[in-house]
Amino acid sequence: MTRVSTPGSRLTDLETTVLRHAADGRTIEATARLIDKSMPAVQDARHRLMGKLGATSLVNAVHLAWQAGILRRERHGDHAGYAAHTYRGEDPCDLCKAGERKYRNDLRNKPKEAAA
Repeated sequence: MTRVSTPGSRLTDLETTVLRHAADGRTIEATARLIDKSMPAVQDARHRLMGKLGATSLVNAVHLAWQAGILRRERHGDHAGYAAHTYRGEDPCDLCKAGERKYRNDLRNKPKEAAA
């Protein structure tokens, strides 16, 4: 049985991850597959985070999380996005890996352009 959470309680890492995936529009099934959890575990985390945020729906939970600063706009597709993934201990997404490659190639090519 799931314990009812008190509004204002701190979100766990799992709840925060599930919230980020929900904000990105992912389904319970897609989120479960990406984070290697069961669908009931993801659904449970969604219900707990909604209770902790005092939300009436998942959309409301995402909105309240943005207002509270729990969710932030994250950069993707460039060096800063790659660095943010690394700082958080995550594997960078494909878009950020490509952005990092471009950044490093640009750095390598700058001295050549300046010397020419």
